[in-house]
Amino acid sequence: MKFQQKTFDADGKRTTKDRILEMDIKPGLKKGSKIKFQGVGDQEEGGRQDLHFIVEEKKHPLFTREGDDIVLPLDLDLKEALTGWKRTVTTIDGKNLVIDKGGPTQPGSNDTYPDLGMPKKGGGRGNFVVRYNVKFPATLTGEQKRKLKEIL
Repeated sequence: MKFQQKTFDADGKRTTKDRILEMDIKPGLKKGSKIKFQGVGDQEEGGRQDLHFIVEEKKHPLFTREGDDIVLPLDLDLKEALTGWKRTVTTIDGKNLVIDKGGPTQPGSNDTYPDLGMPKKGGGRGNFVVRYNVKFPATLTGEQKRKLKEIL
């Protein structure tokens, strides 16, 4: 991390110099976590100040984080949700996971796969959660409605 450090030169004049600070961001560190570096901040009369960094999470295009769990939303059409489906999904670590469901799959339901989520501070991992979103057709013909009523 590059930052500017205010300090005093040998004559007691205030100067600013560019500094680079390396930090180890551990996998699984949560948003809002604080990283403190003692005595590397600006120089004041009482000595050097501490420098604090607050962790932010970059949004992922596919996954969301819920604590130590990683959630993948998966869209299914109505036919798949009712009759069954098979998909290969990729976890956040790049592992392929085959999901084979015979149906029916309820809208908003989840399947949880232990130890495939974010690393935990004390060891282990959170869960990988697949959350199902069933897409219903916008319209149905009269014939389609009649057939569905017969079947269901």
